[in-house]
Amino acid sequence: MNKKNIWITVLALCLNIGIASVYERDDNEYQDREMTTIKQGPSCIQFGGDYTYVHFAPQGLPSFKGSLGGAQASYEYKPMNSFFGGLMSSWKQGNTHGTDGHRKLLYIDVQERFGYTVATCEEDFMFTFFTGLGYRHLGHKFTPTTGSVLYFRYNELYVPVGVLADYVATSWFTIGLEFTWMPQVFPTVSIIPLRGARWILSETLTNFYAALPLDFTLTKCKLFHLVLKPFYERWKDGHSTAKTVGLSKPIALGLPGNAYNFWGVDVNFAYHF
Repeated sequence: MNKKNIWITVLALCLNIGIASVYERDDNEYQDREMTTIKQGPSCIQFGGDYTYVHFAPQGLPSFKGSLGGAQASYEYKPMNSFFGGLMSSWKQGNTHGTDGHRKLLYIDVQERFGYTVATCEEDFMFTFFTGLGYRHLGHKFTPTTGSVLYFRYNELYVPVGVLADYVATSWFTIGLEFTWMPQVFPTVSIIPLRGARWILSETLTNFYAALPLDFTLTKCKLFHLVLKPFYERWKDGHSTAKTVGLSKPIALGLPGNAYNFWGVDVNFAYHF
């Protein structure tokens, strides 16, 4: 065999090896793409911890501020272009301070949601529109600089109306936007040591919640996620009212409303199935 035939044989072998390696690489990449495009299930369970900074002020009185810690959990059923349902719960607790003394706050919120999810053809944008029913408990233990300790227990029903928007930026990261309007329908308050007295409050309509969920996929199968959710919430307790016989308009009993501003971040682990 002359040198020319030897070089032709070597070149052919190298070409065959190169073609085989290309096919092998393409096959591996195809398998990787298949792994990263596995559809996650429509159900999701989330649970985690929370840090919240709160500033609130009784109307016409000095304000209070402080930090709250807590936890939250939720379940959502969100298939694309179909019915949406969810149940959410959160708990926060902490101390706030002001010039009039300090208040220990207890925050409990439970919310049921139902609606519809719309997705684009490429399934990279999703919009969920929902309503439902919510219940919130806000407990205050007020220790004034002078005087006796007072306990306020606010129990308020409200109707959440909102939208969830999700954009799938990459195979491992999704950014969202959440906005919920929360008008009250039946707010009340009880005061201790005034045991047995439950006062009906004026309804407030300017309550809302806004958040920016950042969803990081932790595994190729897309079952496990880490969700960071910075949020802002505005809430207001109405002032107390009473209906006097013979008068058409309610008369204020003297308990002022409270305006709350909550800033914080939720850190959740999520499981899709």
